[in-house]
Amino acid sequence: PRGVAAETAEEAVEGYKSIIGDGEGVIKAQVLAGGRGLGHFVDGSGTKVLQGGVHMCSGPADAKEYASKMLGKNLVTKQTTDAGLTCNKVFVVEKVDIEREMYLSILLDRAAQGPMIIASP
Repeated sequence: PRGVAAETAEEAVEGYKSIIGDGEGVIKAQVLAGGRGLGHFVDGSGTKVLQGGVHMCSGPADAKEYASKMLGKNLVTKQTTDAGLTCNKVFVVEKVDIEREMYLSILLDRAAQGPMIIASP
């Protein structure tokens, strides 16, 4: 799907309108941690402000609202500390219907000193 990265809520709205228009889209927090969808955002005092780092949007207004709640806040996931990681960018993308979801990963197996491939059918 087509997408655009944004550093402000206004950029998220502009990107949303240019790629999606008034249709449905998705906004994703861009942080280096897995489990973004199940994580939660906290503000500087540690107060929870938003559940989840991936949200469906029904239009540009939703994108602005979610971007405002994500940007500058910390996303806490099971791969971060309790303080989380600061979200400085969001990714606005087209919504697509997923017929089949698959997973592929190539890891370094240090014991075997070679690559290890993990895949789901």
